[in-house]
Amino acid sequence: MLSLFSIRNTGLTLSLLLLAGCAEFNAGYPNQYNDPYAQSDFDELLAFGANMAKISSSARADVCHTLLKRQKNPPGAGIHLHLMVGRLLSDACGDIAKILNGVNAIQPGSLSDERMQRLVAIHTEALKRLQNVSRRVGSLEHKQKSVQSVLESKDASSSKKDENRLLREKLEAIRSMEKHLDESGDAN
Repeated sequence: MLSLFSIRNTGLTLSLLLLAGCAEFNAGYPNQYNDPYAQSDFDELLAFGANMAKISSSARADVCHTLLKRQKNPPGAGIHLHLMVGRLLSDACGDIAKILNGVNAIQPGSLSDERMQRLVAIHTEALKRLQNVSRRVGSLEHKQKSVQSVLESKDASSSKKDENRLLREKLEAIRSMEKHLDESGDAN
């Protein structure tokens, strides 16, 4: 009877120690193990991108805001890589230049998986192209505004010319009527 009681106590004690050890282990590394965005392996990033592609644009914006909040703490490679993938799917994931700087700051040795290196290279180039397109669109919008303002000023001067022409015609008509009245008054 005594041995059964001591075996139960020993088993219970070991279980409690094991649970306490796991709790302490998780408490020591909360961001790395509790934060899904801290993970930076190939399959996780691929799944993240696929899931982002399936959700609505407002839900994507929420995910991006969460990532941007996590970026304020010292971000690990996982946050930078998730922002990189997220930015291809949503403008809400931040400034492309900052994301590219974050990805470029990742230590080359931390991307030892060749598939991950290829994924990062592809996404980096896609972000660079997206950034160039955004710049071109901004430049074209600026040019369009300046052309539009020139056209509006021409329209204003054109309408002013039309107004002047109408006033001259009215003045001529009034002079003609005065002349006609003067001639008819002289005849009487």
